[in-house]
Amino acid sequence: MKLALLLKLALGLAFSSSLAFASTCQPATEQVKVSAVYPTADTLPENLLRFYIYFSQPMQREDILSSIFLADADGNKLDGVFLDNKFDLWSPDNTRLTLLFDPGRVKTGLVAHNAMGRALIPGNEYQLIVNASAQSANGCMLASRFVKTFKASVADYELPDVKQWKISSLILGSRNALSVELNGVMDHVSLAYRVRVKDKAGETVAGKIDLSKQEQQWVFVPAQPWKRDSYRLVVDPVLEDVAGNRMTGLFDQPSLAKESTEQKGWISIDINLIEGEL
Repeated sequence: MKLALLLKLALGLAFSSSLAFASTCQPATEQVKVSAVYPTADTLPENLLRFYIYFSQPMQREDILSSIFLADADGNKLDGVFLDNKFDLWSPDNTRLTLLFDPGRVKTGLVAHNAMGRALIPGNEYQLIVNASAQSANGCMLASRFVKTFKASVADYELPDVKQWKISSLILGSRNALSVELNGVMDHVSLAYRVRVKDKAGETVAGKIDLSKQEQQWVFVPAQPWKRDSYRLVVDPVLEDVAGNRMTGLFDQPSLAKESTEQKGWISIDINLIEGEL
């Protein structure tokens, strides 16, 4: 009798819990979605170092790689691709996941690279898949499966180089956008933190940063009109492209970390200020 009663109570609790769970996850406005994936390009180098996946809600950190994987063109899961780090690769608000390709396979000369090679082969097509089983912090699953299809190209061994950048002019008294054409596809997080506009006094100019042309163009719109001042574009030399290459050296370069540390100060570039229309 007691056993039957306990079973009835347990089933009742499970049923009521499932109803509560469903009610909190059903509204379309609250459904969990993949809101963006970077890099946005559909052709990426074989030595790609990271993917960034943005979710519409905070996600559960643990066991996320059971729902996210790289597959070949036929949808077959590829093993040993991403570094399995349960906590450190999430943003503080748990909405951005950094998927780091196993550096041991990306970087030449290491044991993993020599044994397995890189995960991406030039000319092949791949799918980055986020299954609907990925859950938010509230226990809600994705509204639907997400797939990013891309093609691998040859390795990127070109350094970010400000001498190759094309920087637009500013118009005095306007809020026209400053655009910077970059020499390659840059890491979008690195672009957000490593490039700034400063005035003659060395103060950072307030404004909004945007990226376009698949992270090959950095765009800045000032909060206030450009004044008669001396503006400079300042760049942190540890700015990275999508393959982890920096101005101080290639990701494949053994001394990259040391040389990045030895590089002192940000690179400064004068910006042309004109009167009237461009």
